[in-house]
Amino acid sequence: MHKIQLAFFIFLISLAALKGEAHSYKLLIFGDIHYTNRSYHPQDHPRKQKTINKHIGMWKHNSPELLSAARKQGWWEKVDGVLQLGDLVDGGCATMSLQKKMLRDAFLELKKYFPKLPVYTIIGNHDVRLQKKDSIEPVRKGLFPLQAAELGKKTLENGNYTFMRGPDLFVALDYFSPDEKSLDFLRQALEEHPKTRYVFLMTHYPLFPAAYHNPLILVPHYMKIAALLEKRRGIVLTAHTHIFSRVTRTTSGGKVSQMCFTSMGVDWHNKRLIHRLFGNSLKEEYNWESFLEVARDGLADNKHAAVLLEDLHGLAISGKFTGEFFARKSGFAILEVTDQAVQVKLFTDDSGIPVKILDL
Repeated sequence: MHKIQLAFFIFLISLAALKGEAHSYKLLIFGDIHYTNRSYHPQDHPRKQKTINKHIGMWKHNSPELLSAARKQGWWEKVDGVLQLGDLVDGGCATMSLQKKMLRDAFLELKKYFPKLPVYTIIGNHDVRLQKKDSIEPVRKGLFPLQAAELGKKTLENGNYTFMRGPDLFVALDYFSPDEKSLDFLRQALEEHPKTRYVFLMTHYPLFPAAYHNPLILVPHYMKIAALLEKRRGIVLTAHTHIFSRVTRTTSGGKVSQMCFTSMGVDWHNKRLIHRLFGNSLKEEYNWESFLEVARDGLADNKHAAVLLEDLHGLAISGKFTGEFFARKSGFAILEVTDQAVQVKLFTDDSGIPVKILDL
């Protein structure tokens, strides 16, 4: 009798483990990568050629190293997909056709590193930035068809889309297509998927402040979005700032965690011998309160920042913020999602050892 009970108990444990595995997955995450090369800039930019040359050099050396390290780590950890959180390209092209080609080539470059994995990208400000104006048209013609194919769709009308990974909803928001109401899209997506474990919001601009340097830009309607997400175990995956950071806001209604990523090759320092001898920590770590002090001091004369920080004070009164902000150092991350936790591992070299492991 005891043997039968023991066997049944082992069977239940095994079944639970199998169920847990079915709801567990890993995703590789990149922030801004600013893909470019000289062919997209046949003539010098009248004002920004120094920055353009810097990023061209970055893509000759550092960025391929970063992607190779990510591919190696992703293969080792058996990741299930790739997220790229906007500013896929450096932009700034003189013509629509060059910008379109840059976007298409950048997406195919990512697929070259990860040919067997689905790749999801969202629109960033550099993706729509041409030399003389901003335009969504190169994104529509160059990027949307490739992203639609990754999603198993014929077309994408804009950069708003959703996909499910197990019991979790991923929502990509497009704030650069002029006719699209992204807040309405988010509301509708949440209504259409009422029973989820987690909701992951993918947006290029942060929901909560995540950089102390100018410009300090957040997504439109950030207060309303925070209120929607806190009821649904919401987690924001974002970029734009070129620093790693984590912020969590907790209220009586729930909590929203935000993780900001950067993958700029100029801040990738893959000096393995130095790291072996001295370690590879993320330096200049700020907590939330000291971050706000730095933000206020650095943006004292910026009217936009003053309004934003006042709004933030209103958000803080109704909830509690905690967070960490790290100085510039670039890399990639692996998001691991289980029934028990959502965890992010940050990598800044190819050692296979994360510099930080953060719970969201």
